[in-house]
Amino acid sequence: MKFEMVRIRPLGEHLFGATAGQRDLEILSPLMTGAVTANLVAEFDFSETTSISGSYLRATLGWCLACGRMHTEGGKRSDFSDPWALRPLPMFPVVVGGLREVLEEIHDFLIHRDLVSLLVPATETPPYQRVAILGRLDDFLLMTLQRIASMGTATAQELKGSSEEKITVGGWSNRLVALLAHRLVLRKKEGKTWRYETLGKEHEPWA
Repeated sequence: MKFEMVRIRPLGEHLFGATAGQRDLEILSPLMTGAVTANLVAEFDFSETTSISGSYLRATLGWCLACGRMHTEGGKRSDFSDPWALRPLPMFPVVVGGLREVLEEIHDFLIHRDLVSLLVPATETPPYQRVAILGRLDDFLLMTLQRIASMGTATAQELKGSSEEKITVGGWSNRLVALLAHRLVLRKKEGKTWRYETLGKEHEPWA
């Protein structure tokens, strides 16, 4: 599936505050005017970070995840006076690198907000070979994610046909939409149905 990529390299080792976060997101300024319509994989490179705050994460990774979820759910921007108000964006943010202490902060931040993000290798592009899931993902969604990855791409009908679980096509579709809202899969229209593809080939919870 087609997508664009951008790597965000924060300025400084110690990342604190929303203002610093918004400064580091200036590379995404074309999105503020709606100039980007393709799927955008935004890699947050925390490999040089030694400390990070919740307010910084809320203004960067959290903001991108929330905008991506709004795009999935068909939401509309409501506050046009605030340039950093949430708006629907085809964004798929992932994390690159990071000290364990920094990853623990990100992991806890995501868990407390029912969000997840992929931790991906710094030297690869999608589909990433092996990825870890930061935050907490429902076991059924994790199983569905792994099944799609093993199939390469999948529709809800194909998932139903490949599984012995007694789940309707609608049930599989709900799982797929949930994974899309978590920004763990890409999708494209194929006739009257949606075909889904993962950003990684092998997935496991981060620990």
